[in-house]
Amino acid sequence: MRTRGLVGLLLVLLVGVSGTALPAAAAPRVSAVDEGQAALRIVIDELLPAIPGPEDTLRIRGRVISSARSTVSDVAVQLRRSASPLGARHDIAQVFGAGLTPEAGDPDGVVVAGTSTSVDASLPPGGRGAFTIRVPVSALGLTESGTYVLGLEALAREDGVDATVVRKGVVRTFVPWYPPGSAITPIQLVWLWPLADWPARTPDGILLGNQTPTELSPGGRLDQLLQIGDRFQSTVSWLADPSLLQTAAAMTQGYQVMQDGALVVGDQEQQAGAWLSGLTEATRAAGVRALPYADIDASAVTRAGMSNDVVRAVTQGPAIASSALGTPVTGDLYWAPFGRIDRPALDVLASAGVTTLVLAADAMPATDPAQPTEGMASAALPTSVGSIRTVLTDPGLTQTLSLPQRSASDVILARQRFLAETAMIARALPADQSARTVVAAPASVRWAPTASLLSPLLRATRTAPWLSPLSLQELLDAPPSTTSRQRGGYGQRARDAELSEDYMVRVSRLNDRLNVLSSIIDDPTGISEPFAEALLRGESSAWRTEPAAGERLLTAISAGLADETARVRVLSVGTITFSGDTGRVPVTITNELDRSVTVGLDLRGRPALRLSSEPLTGIRIEAGKMASVDIEARVVGGDPLTVDVQLLGPEGETYGAPATITVTSTAYARAASWVVAAAFLAIVIFVVVGVTRRIRKARTSRTSSGLER
Repeated sequence: MRTRGLVGLLLVLLVGVSGTALPAAAAPRVSAVDEGQAALRIVIDELLPAIPGPEDTLRIRGRVISSARSTVSDVAVQLRRSASPLGARHDIAQVFGAGLTPEAGDPDGVVVAGTSTSVDASLPPGGRGAFTIRVPVSALGLTESGTYVLGLEALAREDGVDATVVRKGVVRTFVPWYPPGSAITPIQLVWLWPLADWPARTPDGILLGNQTPTELSPGGRLDQLLQIGDRFQSTVSWLADPSLLQTAAAMTQGYQVMQDGALVVGDQEQQAGAWLSGLTEATRAAGVRALPYADIDASAVTRAGMSNDVVRAVTQGPAIASSALGTPVTGDLYWAPFGRIDRPALDVLASAGVTTLVLAADAMPATDPAQPTEGMASAALPTSVGSIRTVLTDPGLTQTLSLPQRSASDVILARQRFLAETAMIARALPADQSARTVVAAPASVRWAPTASLLSPLLRATRTAPWLSPLSLQELLDAPPSTTSRQRGGYGQRARDAELSEDYMVRVSRLNDRLNVLSSIIDDPTGISEPFAEALLRGESSAWRTEPAAGERLLTAISAGLADETARVRVLSVGTITFSGDTGRVPVTITNELDRSVTVGLDLRGRPALRLSSEPLTGIRIEAGKMASVDIEARVVGGDPLTVDVQLLGPEGETYGAPATITVTSTAYARAASWVVAAAFLAIVIFVVVGVTRRIRKARTSRTSSGLER
């Protein structure tokens, strides 16, 4: 039986060598199984060169891993390719998603002669076997330039069936073939290179986790992005969140981290400083653009009625970034989360000074669906204050950069797909079309790519015959496309992705508390800013995907506000007794801040109907001092009354928690005493009158008796 299987496999190889089909009666049957029955998984560990030339040798190294329930025999791998280059860009997605037995037929229908390689004679469940394929590019049979499908097919003997070679697994990728002399006009590729983190930092600078220090340190996510971008300075366009730069700069002076409920002193000051210095050096020539502070979620914040925060994030961002880097930074760009934005937020951003908006290209489709827009990476977008420029990222490239990168095989598949996508764009666009620019950008400004993917792609941007690098500034210097476009819908799905309504209500209340605190301080400079910036960090679009972390940040801000607010408070306690129904309540207020404050004061009875009092205003208390004031009040009723002594802001807003005192009045007790005394006197009078009458009556009776005698 084993001999028959080997004979069948040999016949298949002979077919590949000859390049002609055997008669049906003589050829072994090559069958396939359904995707759900795939027994062998092919992992590619190496595929080089990524862009082969005529003199190169294609090297493919990988492993076959068995997921079968029983032992698989006579396992082999062979290379396949498409008969011709792909015809359209949408074919890439179809090939990438094709399974073991595509309904439309194999996109890699040609077996490459001489590439069949034995993996293992017997592969048990969970077993794996390595393979290596080397084939001269000239032997691939690539007849014309273009993007070809490349497939690796795992074959094995099907037990119980004679002379049958069964496909047990397949993996497909792409290989661009553009030898010297190929007629292709390069497209210009803009690489957006964002640097941002999850800004979980409290008003007093405590980090609510060690994520940012880890990512800034050697080997961390942000460090890798810096190192890769530094090697390709002329290819990437840098964008940075000022909050991240501010955090890194603050870390160099020492910092603390909240870990497991305890404060821990951080120890990565030098790493943060080295990262900042490296970024300054890497961007010295091309510069860096500042995103709005903390990558604020403009749509959610505007919808919550806090558009002023959007304006602050836009206008304050450049100064904060410049201070951290020690070099001027511009900041007129907003990167819309998920590539879409609603009209109210757009108008607020434009009024704040944003002149460039990063959107996904499919968020601004052509008004005429038949009008092509590929290659047109810039457009004008009308707002309530005039048009602004939009930079339109390519959704296909964004999706490719978002593919899994957990293994070398994932990275290779993503790399080859990116190259295929860009090559297909270049081939499809007319050579005489004036706009031939594509923008490559991640789905999120907090992306986590691998160096093994980005480095070859950035290198290819400079060396591939169909690519030419372009900076963001060069794109913006060119006139925008005049193709009529419409702004894509911002429906319920986009709204659901925003920071939640409940979350924004909580932020709004914290904003109100901060405003009242700031309003009583005669000079709030240095006190209100840390809280205002922390609240902007709380409004970051980062918390769309990490809501629990955002909630922890708001909790920390609330606690900090409570502590700061409590430094100006009422000290009065105990019971105040009025000698009448009106009186004066003495109140002592302390100010533990390092600057003077001006507050108001109000008495609030419980119930309110039993107390009448006019608030006091304009009570000024010097830094570190106390002040005593008297406030008049009138009490109704003789029972003790609970009274809240409430501080007020300049507009009558409630400030902080009230102190509680008890007010009583002796007026009602005296009135009751007079009533008792009057009643007693009346009783005495009644008694005296009664006695007097009885005496008189007795005397009258005695007199009458005497006369009768």
